Amino acid sequence: MKIPISQLLLNADLAAQYRKYKRHNRSPAAYLKRLPIVLHGKDGFLVLFGRAKIEAAKLAGTISIDCIVRHEAGPEVRSALALAEMYYSRGTPATTIARGFIDYRDTYHVTQQELGRRMGLTPGVLHHYESLIRRLDPSLGNKVDSGELTFKEARSISDIKNFARQREIAQPFIDGRLSSVHVERIVKQAKEDERLSVDEIIDWVVKEQPLPQRTPEPTAAIQRPAPVEADTQLLENAVLKIAGELDAMRLQVIPEYRRLRLASSLRILDGRVKSALVELTVGQRDKLFPLEKREASS
Repeated sequence: MKIPISQLLLNADLAAQYRKYKRHNRSPAAYLKRLPIVLHGKDGFLVLFGRAKIEAAKLAGTISIDCIVRHEAGPEVRSALALAEMYYSRGTPATTIARGFIDYRDTYHVTQQELGRRMGLTPGVLHHYESLIRRLDPSLGNKVDSGELTFKEARSISDIKNFARQREIAQPFIDGRLSSVHVERIVKQAKEDERLSVDEIIDWVVKEQPLPQRTPEPTAAIQRPAPVEADTQLLENAVLKIAGELDAMRLQVIPEYRRLRLASSLRILDGRVKSALVELTVGQRDKLFPLEKREASS
């Protein structure tokens, strides 16, 4: 819907975002291509998103501009659009944007997919930003905000779990010794072999020098537990007692319902006895005389 620019009302929050946007002198094409979103009210049209495009139209002398008109917008919708304005204007530090994404999802209990849909972003973009808070060393987050570390470098380095290793890998990028072009390969190699130093990885990635050959760490030999002599006295007494009870059973009259239960119990006992006999005749022999010993003696 085309709306006269004179009827568009700009709220204070968007004005602050636009001032940051102008100060950073950035005009993302994806941002300027999106239509402004406005809320229709009795006093006019309140701008929820798209301040920069409206300001650009004013400077060009345009009288009216195409907008998406909403007739209602609750706090959840307004907050999502404010986040989108903050993201697209790029006037806010990356970690602040990341905290905004996390706070919104925690407040309204939505997934990255859902918030991405509301903002016009892919879930991957939200994941990369949130990794600056959830997985990156906080000191490196400060380097991102100061411009010493690029967003691409930081999100790649955040894949490394150890903070000390993160700082070690980040330092050449902070010093300007390395370009962001190499960050993904360097991080991948740093994760694969934590024993490699940063200089060794740089020599391999940038100078194409071979990686140092390291002797694999010896694996500990598996020790078989020594057999322990069992005390079978209690078991032997219990078997003899059961055997006596079974012999006495032949001289007794057993009711039908008791016979069924007893038969079931005896079947269980029969299975256990057979298993124990196999263990005593075969399993015990293997424990006392392992296969390699038997083969050596044959």
